[in-house]
Amino acid sequence: MTRSIELDLSGRRSFRSLLILAARLLWRDWRGGELKLLSLALVMAVTSVTGIALFTDRLEKALVLESANMLAADRMLRSSRPLPEEILIEAKTLGFQTAETLSFTSMAFSDSSNMLVSAKAVSDAYPLRGEVIIAEAPFVRGTPIASGPSPGEAWLESRAFPALELQIGDMIYIGESTLRVSKIIITEPDRSSGGMLDNAGPRVMLHMDDVAATNVVQLGSRVTYRFLFANAVPEILDDFSLWIDQEFNSEYRLRDVRDESAEVSEALSRAESFLMLGSLFAVLLAGIAIALTAKRYSERHYDYVAILKTLGCTSNQIGLIYLIIQLVLVFASIAFGSILGWLAHAGILELLQTVLTVDLPSAGVRPYIVGALTAVVCLLSFALPPLLALQETPPLRVLRKDISPQKISDRMPYVFGLGGSVLLVLWYSNDLVITFILLAAVAAIAALLSGLSYALLKSTSSVGMKAGNSWKLAMSAARRRRKQNVLQIMVFAITIMSLLILSLLRTDLITDWQAQLPEDTPNHFMMNISKSQIEGIEEFFDENGIRGNEFYPLISARVERVNGNDPEPQGEMGERGERKTLAGGAEPEEIEEDSPQLGSEVEAEGEEVRGRLSRRQVTWAAEVPPDNRIIDGEWWGESASPGYVSIEEEYAGWLGLEIGDSLEFEVLGQQVSAEVSSFRSVQWDNMQPNFYIIFSPGTIDDLGATFLSTALMEREQKVLLNDLVRQFPTMVVIEIDGLIEQVQTIIAQVTSAIELIFVLVLVSGALVLLACVNATLDERFYENAILRTLGAGRRLILSSLIIEFATIGVLAGFIATVGAEASLFYLQERVFNQGFDWHYWVWIAGPVFGMLIIGVLGLNSTKEVVRVSPLILLRRIS
Repeated sequence: MTRSIELDLSGRRSFRSLLILAARLLWRDWRGGELKLLSLALVMAVTSVTGIALFTDRLEKALVLESANMLAADRMLRSSRPLPEEILIEAKTLGFQTAETLSFTSMAFSDSSNMLVSAKAVSDAYPLRGEVIIAEAPFVRGTPIASGPSPGEAWLESRAFPALELQIGDMIYIGESTLRVSKIIITEPDRSSGGMLDNAGPRVMLHMDDVAATNVVQLGSRVTYRFLFANAVPEILDDFSLWIDQEFNSEYRLRDVRDESAEVSEALSRAESFLMLGSLFAVLLAGIAIALTAKRYSERHYDYVAILKTLGCTSNQIGLIYLIIQLVLVFASIAFGSILGWLAHAGILELLQTVLTVDLPSAGVRPYIVGALTAVVCLLSFALPPLLALQETPPLRVLRKDISPQKISDRMPYVFGLGGSVLLVLWYSNDLVITFILLAAVAAIAALLSGLSYALLKSTSSVGMKAGNSWKLAMSAARRRRKQNVLQIMVFAITIMSLLILSLLRTDLITDWQAQLPEDTPNHFMMNISKSQIEGIEEFFDENGIRGNEFYPLISARVERVNGNDPEPQGEMGERGERKTLAGGAEPEEIEEDSPQLGSEVEAEGEEVRGRLSRRQVTWAAEVPPDNRIIDGEWWGESASPGYVSIEEEYAGWLGLEIGDSLEFEVLGQQVSAEVSSFRSVQWDNMQPNFYIIFSPGTIDDLGATFLSTALMEREQKVLLNDLVRQFPTMVVIEIDGLIEQVQTIIAQVTSAIELIFVLVLVSGALVLLACVNATLDERFYENAILRTLGAGRRLILSSLIIEFATIGVLAGFIATVGAEASLFYLQERVFNQGFDWHYWVWIAGPVFGMLIIGVLGLNSTKEVVRVSPLILLRRIS
């Protein structure tokens, strides 16, 4: 038998013999259970990554589609004049669906009454995304329809019916045209993205072909065109946007839902960050599990490799044998993991079927490619180094068990692991900066954890040696394996820390989102209120049980000088600088239209200067507004003096401002100087009025401001809007019910996704813990088998094991808590834009969780030592 093996390994059938030998070894190891944990780790890596990738890919597409409903399109272009024909031709060439809307204000007349309305004409294809909710009676839920009115018809909002004393089928007169009222509008998808002209009164929707007959839109009329574009391919959308910027020198700009809504943008950004973070943790934890199981697998094969070398196998042949085994494992893991990943994502979708209200687009092949590459990278990075070391096992180990393989390099596993980690994190984040920040943080935490765990383990051992027999036995075992235990504690701590980070982050995100949209969130914004009207409006609210809020003064201003010089913007302002927020009003484009003296100047200066010179809606206040936080400088307080200003932090950074700088503003033709006293962070997504610039009282109070306020009106109170506008005809009311409902829908979807992503990461973490416990099982079995032969009782051995594992768990849990709180501070402050709060309960829960989970896993894995004969254990280990 020996001779035939030598002949086969050195003859022409060498490769075939190696394949047969690899197959036999693979089957033996599988039946013996040695490959099961390594295979499980690989399958889990592929399953978690493929499942998460499939789910997140489809969810992100669904969220984008859902949020695109707020625009009635994937992209929207707003203008005060018709669009150049070249843009529409290019859109059709690229396969876009297109639609058009035209908004203007007009008086609407019925046979018995009249009122100011916000008219909106739509083309045949409107809406491209989302649906119009219509009904046959006012103030009901309604049914969806994916079209607008036909020519000759008009659809009106519910509150217009009592004001105009209309019924379905009646005639309404707009300008010189007569239209038949056929439906009642409950909601329209893009109402929240409209500007002043869309909120001057109740909505009247008509067909685009009927506009000419009204004779309302004339040369010089204030109108807003919105051109809608839809395409299922994101790359085509981006290319089209870039083409418009290049061809028209930024005169036109395609906008998406992130540009239009700070609330939706913030929700989507946080969701994407969490999903990406969950994916990173899942794959890194799976990689650690693979590294641990591969190390144990290679150590158990030292003797077998030594025997093969005595039979004539070379190092290269041994390397090839184990490479074949790993390739088989990889392909099998990819196949099973992809199937399980698809089933996992299908199960998630089944659980979310009541929450996900849109049809999810298909994910394509990319998630499967991601899962497959993850398996390959994990194997090459985490499993290959210990398997390569097998080649160096000397034949003399057959006789001397104390001889270890001559490793290629002690640093090689770390080099491979670091390289693989960089590749994986870079692959998932697509961001080089995030990649190095995350890896640097993990490396720093690992270094601190190893030092801290070594110190704690040493002090614990010293204390334990003074206790009873079980403690002495446990602590002496811990001292003998100090280096191994330090590594175990570090791995346990990083795993528990990852789970704590995701758990706490998930809880804080959900709590923050729920606080963002409480039940009393105002659903109406009221603008253009004079000071003399405030008392009457408050009385109207009190009489009708409407929950009103504070009135904010509102005035248009722009920065003229900074320390006597022209402003010099530093880089890009970011999306929010051009995005409509609930920050007191209109977008820069609309404000400029209200200010004719700025029009030609701003248009000529170009995009960057336009942003600098555009007017901002500003206010004054004695107290710091809710959800604003002073991050630098000081607020003026109750005894405020005139001449100070507080600036939002992003806007201040854009203009390169510092505390104490002198700013000159043009406010309604008046020059106003103020000193920068503080910078503020602003929570833009809280559905409340927010401002870039706030003056101290007495600075601009006498320059003729109007006022802004918010109110919460229930559905049955909507009809009161007609009486309110009739009493205060100059007031503009903006309804944001649709926006709130859409944000709540997105938050519900994301919350459920976060819960289930956390479960997948939890499974990956449990696998790491199991692999880490199993990594030292052979040595523990050997020690405890000897103890039993020397007369140690079952109770003594079990109690010492419980103490040892519980001690390691407590230390790992404590260190994990320290690392989790430190990481959360950075993540919440810098990535998720949340305020950080200490989680005091975690300082108890972390060590207790570590003690319980590691104690149970360790005891369950080693309980066989007291059930099986010591002789059988020693033979099995040998």
